[in-house]
Formats: sequence, structure tokens, C-alpha cells
Amino acid sequence: MINYQYKDILVTGIRKGEFGLLLSFLDGKPAGVMEFMPLAERKNLSRMKKLVDEDNNFTFIEPIKCKVKYRNITKAGFLRIPSFVEWK
Repeated sequence: MINYQYKDILVTGIRKGEFGLLLSFLDGKPAGVMEFMPLAERKNLSRMKKLVDEDNNFTFIEPIKCKVKYRNITKAGFLRIPSFVEWK
């Protein structure tokens, strides 16, 4: 049995190539990359996003708050296997 935890988090970027969202904690610290999101919510994201900047790996957007579920926090301080729950 997995005891998922839930947290409000910020989506701050979109990975180029393979789908992934760059996440940050509400205090601005990096939270990792989320790869699990329903297709319908990906479409909602594309309507909500406002581009800020980009580099070779990510397109950075204005932060969008959402709730994710995850297993625990890794030793590096990132969310382990974050999955989308809802927009805030």
C-alpha cells in the first residue's frame, strides 16, 4: 500500500521533447519534474501558460499553482514520482 502525500506546487516550465513539467515549491526551491498528467489537463495547461523565457531543455512560463500527489521527498529534496491532481 502506498501512502501518497499531497502538496500545492508551482509549474514553472515545460520540458522540450519528451513531456515533463518543471516544478518548484511555493518558496521557489526546485521540486523536480512531473511526467504524469492527463491529456485533458495538458490541453488546459497550453491555454493557461504565459511564456517567460527558454533554454535548450525547457520553456519557462509564469508560475501556475496546482496540487500534486507524490510518494515522498528524495534525499536531494525533490518530489518522488509527482502526479497531477488539480489546478488551484
